[in-house]
Amino acid sequence: MHMVMLMPSTLFREDFTMATLDGTWIYQSFRPSMAPPSPLVPWSPPARMAVTTDATGNVEGKLTIPLPPGKPVPELVMAISGSITPPVTTPLGRIPEGVRLTGKGDVEGGLVSVNELVGYFVSGGVSPVIVGTIRAVQNDPAGEPPGTSGPFVLFPAAA
Repeated sequence: MHMVMLMPSTLFREDFTMATLDGTWIYQSFRPSMAPPSPLVPWSPPARMAVTTDATGNVEGKLTIPLPPGKPVPELVMAISGSITPPVTTPLGRIPEGVRLTGKGDVEGGLVSVNELVGYFVSGGVSPVIVGTIRAVQNDPAGEPPGTSGPFVLFPAAA
């Protein structure tokens, strides 16, 4: 049974086959920058996200982010949970299938970091790509204040 939140004037196809995130993905996020030359700078280094998707679209796994030398541990591991979101068709067009994920992990000082990701599958390439927005909710590992947001990308890791 699928639980889907429908907006007014939204149609959902019952014959829809849900995508999965099963496997290992490369993750990287970016944040706004006031320094030239780019309006964006890396927020995280490239990281590995290993996840599984159950039959109802629930996603579980972990994101392993390498940390710079000198940190007490070599990597930050965040628990990933969330779901696949179905595509919807509105009078303004089609919204592609996507993901809503939350990452939680212990950071220095005994604090828990929480970040939220909302993204969409981009088709047409040699492999699926997911792009979207990450938002720092609390205790961002990079020290950004709550509410900071920026783009992220996920693509399958080479086998």
